[in-house]
Amino acid sequence: MSTWLALALPALPLQLARRALEPDLARVLSLVIVAGPAQRAQVLYCNRPARAAGIAPGMKLAAAQALARDLVAIEHEAAREQAALQELACWAYQFSARIVPFAGAAGSGLLIETGASERLFGGQEALRRRIAGELRRLGYRAADATAATPAAARVLAWARARGLPGNDAPEAAQLHGALAALPLALLEWDETVTASLRTLGLETIGQVLALPRDAFARRFGAATLTDLDRLLGAIPDPQAPFAPPQAFNARIELPADLIEVARLLPPLERLLLLLEGFLRGHGAGATALTLLAHHNRRREIRSSASPITLGLAAPERDARRLLALFAERLARVRLADPAIVLELRLERMAPWVPIESSFLPPEPGTGSQGIDALHLAETLHARLGSERVFQLQPVGDHRPEHAYRRIALTPDPPAPHGPAPSPAQRPALFLPVPQALRTPAADPDGPHYRGPLALLAGPERIEAGWWDQGCDRSAAIHRDYFVARNRHGQTLWIYRELSAPRGWFLQGFFA
Repeated sequence: MSTWLALALPALPLQLARRALEPDLARVLSLVIVAGPAQRAQVLYCNRPARAAGIAPGMKLAAAQALARDLVAIEHEAAREQAALQELACWAYQFSARIVPFAGAAGSGLLIETGASERLFGGQEALRRRIAGELRRLGYRAADATAATPAAARVLAWARARGLPGNDAPEAAQLHGALAALPLALLEWDETVTASLRTLGLETIGQVLALPRDAFARRFGAATLTDLDRLLGAIPDPQAPFAPPQAFNARIELPADLIEVARLLPPLERLLLLLEGFLRGHGAGATALTLLAHHNRRREIRSSASPITLGLAAPERDARRLLALFAERLARVRLADPAIVLELRLERMAPWVPIESSFLPPEPGTGSQGIDALHLAETLHARLGSERVFQLQPVGDHRPEHAYRRIALTPDPPAPHGPAPSPAQRPALFLPVPQALRTPAADPDGPHYRGPLALLAGPERIEAGWWDQGCDRSAAIHRDYFVARNRHGQTLWIYRELSAPRGWFLQGFFA
């Protein structure tokens, strides 16, 4: 049995403006959404401080500014509202595979079919509380209602948004009783139909449902009767399926030009919560993210967006964990210009695999050492940058200087790049540049490092690099390698250069 949860988002343009504000500022700032020509702009929505100052929807902007000196007016953009609904639909995909964004005369919202996933989340009420709680964390305020049909759920949700009494109707038999007392305006019919019904003295949905069906269809059209049948579940009400995109890109406008990176964290958290829902819906985790700080285009010298990248050693989707990593990265970032918009892009994602594959708790001392090491590496990577935190990948080259390369952090040991060289005894520590060893005049064939060296193994001749196309001849090597030890117990990997002017060099140390 289908059960639909409707989320009605009253005054969504106003909510989009409020969610970028800090909570303390949002409670006192007079904020309005306006539309129309610049000289005759009208107020569409206003928040509580603006209403307390006497401002109301439909008022001219000039009159509103005379009532509130600190008034902030934001121009209405339908594209921004549509983008927000798309982001919310991607976020809600983690709860159900049937998501339907809607927009109408009453406002915008989401329909979520929860009947198939309620058991997964602990029941209908638990799922409903979770959705409502996470919506608040995202900065949205929604009125919700549950019904057996999508149309009824939508009507009941808008009734609650307007403070009208009404009960949920998760069973088809409950629909008539839950809808009967609600006003006709909630059906969002054409205004001429609603006006004609009011002229006949009909004000509620129940009064219309009591009319003879044939006469109602002849007077107001078969499509209107079909709407009523879908409302009560008498006929199917197919909904256009929502197909979540494979790419994630979300933006949030900042309340003012911000230069302090610490003040970017609250709006960034809301972007990361949207990302978490998107990744949960795809059964994936992020492995690379980019945060773009867009700057004011009205400045004399325009500057491009400032990118802040974040690489991850293992797929991650927990918003709190990602926020902590971004906080480490932002702590060492200075914006050249104030930011006015934050944009979060998902560069790469990978299938999500739970860290713990057992239902039993880990044994003491062995449980989460692997993931702890990855988290430590990720934290250091975010704090110090890719140039200082990396891992090595073996390369199929016999030359020690070219036998590995630096790559980004990954959860698994890196596979060799190309055919692996033949196994041989190699030191744990390589010097960045081979160090010339002293050879006393009395013993020109005996290298010294903190004293004379005793040769334990060798020679191992390595002659390579001369076949590389386009490679300068200095890249070719002709050496005899030895394992040596000094009187202090240090074991070294040294070599003797076979090309003129010859000489001994230290390549690395054994553990």
